[in-house]
Amino acid sequence: MTTAPESTTVAIEDVRMNPRQLAQPILICLAFLVVIGCITLFSVTSYRSEMKTGDIWKMWADQFKGYGLGLVFFMVGYWTSPRTWLKSGFSISAAVGLLILLAMIEFTPMGVEKNDALRWLNVGGILFQPSEIAKFVLPVLLIYLTGPWKQQSNLTTTQIQSFGLTMSFLLIVVPIGLIGNQPDLGTAAVVAGLCLLPIMRSAGFAKVMLPISAIIIPLLIIQQRSRFSEFAERFRAVWDPESVDQVRAGFQSIGSGGVFGRGLGEGVGKLGYLPSAYNDFIFSVFAEETGLWGVTVVTVLFGALLHFGRKLWRSLEDENLSILAMVLTLSITGQAAFNLMVNLAILPTKGIPLPFFSHGSTGLAVFMGMSGVLLALTRCRGKEIQK
Repeated sequence: MTTAPESTTVAIEDVRMNPRQLAQPILICLAFLVVIGCITLFSVTSYRSEMKTGDIWKMWADQFKGYGLGLVFFMVGYWTSPRTWLKSGFSISAAVGLLILLAMIEFTPMGVEKNDALRWLNVGGILFQPSEIAKFVLPVLLIYLTGPWKQQSNLTTTQIQSFGLTMSFLLIVVPIGLIGNQPDLGTAAVVAGLCLLPIMRSAGFAKVMLPISAIIIPLLIIQQRSRFSEFAERFRAVWDPESVDQVRAGFQSIGSGGVFGRGLGEGVGKLGYLPSAYNDFIFSVFAEETGLWGVTVVTVLFGALLHFGRKLWRSLEDENLSILAMVLTLSITGQAAFNLMVNLAILPTKGIPLPFFSHGSTGLAVFMGMSGVLLALTRCRGKEIQK
């Protein structure tokens, strides 16, 4: 007597990538960059601070406002669900608020001018740069408009494109134009570059926004025609760095560092020889004091952050969160690469600070907040592994 074979059920295991395993290496990279940047900033600012105020600690202590606020932003970013940033309640409201702040700089006495640039806003004695906030707010708005809003809207395709493009013009193009008009073409270019990432996934947005950008950018440049001689000098740094005093001084600082550097606090470039030593050219002073080994460590840290950030955005299941991780990673590492290339005269000189190193509380707080959001993304659902 034969019996029918028993039917067997094969369980299909849901095998997914695990973004959580990237949290530790990303956190380690960020922590080392913040600590090294903090030590470097004290070394670079001590002389200038003593000359201006008689207190070597003053400029460094002022930066701790940024560290304190940045820690708050970091914790908020880490403990808040990343999807919260991609909802209309935050993305649109934050963009409207940013537009108002930028307009207040341009059209009210609350705008503060420094070094021939109207970039700061004074609110109740608190001075900050709204353009730094744009590096997070504007790309997030575009991720929302090209993703969640399109998917959830009950409007027709034509209505979606019309409304979305109108919102993009008012809340993206106008703020970038105001930033460029401060004038701060460097930050405007960085923000525009970050905004391209979500735009490129939507053919409708790309077909309209790219031509608009191609018109707006030349207009911004023409508006600054009185500064063309200054722009020419900045670009001359690329093919003739010795002819530009700031770049030449930066080269001298970098070259004098050798392999092991002069030692922390022993650099001479910061003693008035190198303009913007505490901001745009802080990397040159760092190279002078720590040498090739210090430069290698910092470059590897930023490179590792890019590597693990790339693994993170490639491992996330949700496309919107993946683009958010890409924007956050490239915002930090891309700006760092830009700053290093300016110091090495590969790109023209422009006021782009080095993340976690340069003096400036607003930028520091924003980058620390971005870091918290980036780490929060490691808790999100990973892609299913195809077998």
